[in-house]
Amino acid sequence: MLFDALDAHLGPENPEEKVRLEQETRHRMNQLGMAEMGLIREFDLCRFTYGFTRMRAEPSFEKRNMQMPVRLSLFSWLSNGRKPIYAVEQANEALYVRLDPVQVYRWLKAVGPDDSFAWDAGNKESLGAHLLEHAVPFGRFLSKVQKDGPASSYLYVYTLLHTYAHVLIKGVAEHSGLDVSSLGEYLFPADFALVVYRNGTTMDLGNLSSLWRNMGYRFLDYLLEPRTLLCNSGTTCDQFSGGACPDCIMVPETSCVASNQLLSRAVLSGGEPPREDGTHRGQRISGFLEVVNGSLGA
Repeated sequence: MLFDALDAHLGPENPEEKVRLEQETRHRMNQLGMAEMGLIREFDLCRFTYGFTRMRAEPSFEKRNMQMPVRLSLFSWLSNGRKPIYAVEQANEALYVRLDPVQVYRWLKAVGPDDSFAWDAGNKESLGAHLLEHAVPFGRFLSKVQKDGPASSYLYVYTLLHTYAHVLIKGVAEHSGLDVSSLGEYLFPADFALVVYRNGTTMDLGNLSSLWRNMGYRFLDYLLEPRTLLCNSGTTCDQFSGGACPDCIMVPETSCVASNQLLSRAVLSGGEPPREDGTHRGQRISGFLEVVNGSLGA
């Protein structure tokens, strides 16, 4: 359900008021560079992990004059030759955002990555297809992401989506009553899309739909406020942390899909380049929201 095309559950009964709210929402989505934003009422997830248990009391270590067991082992093999695992299925609410590819490309041109390419909205090939041609392998646990490497289009788009997701997570937590650690994220770079979802295993109380019913487009106003992208650490965060630290947009790693890497407030508001960009070190890069509102004449 898109926020600029409200249904009967989230929209007001008055048709004129519904149209007004949709228009106000669309205006702010344009300012945020969003092509789509909406609510997914049942975002299906399946999480799984191996279980561990103590199998014996050895080896051990001494603690408070007592020998404590430390040996852990996977659950034993079953008779059918399989290992048991824990699995949890969920279908909680989520926010879906897809950025406008035209605005993303306009921002990439303003930043000027080393692997820049030509694209037009009228092209047969989508911008996502061009972006995939410049994809950078991350490696396990982002081990192949190089600090101070060449400015990469793919890494910049990933950092933009990742930062946007964290800003949304912080905003949802501030206005919905949900804790930051109860939210999660998924990123879809080739679609310029992201999902922020509630990952709690308790009953879903409809916090995200209530957030929109209570605040509506005023939640988007919060995202547009300059203070949303400020950091209490000031220039220390910008110059030494790449524009991302626990004081601003970092979240608990249980909520983050990339271990709080590939983050920078500069990709949204402008400033010192991210840690991964060595090409523009010491220079100022343009922020996505700066470019978007500049193109709108705001």
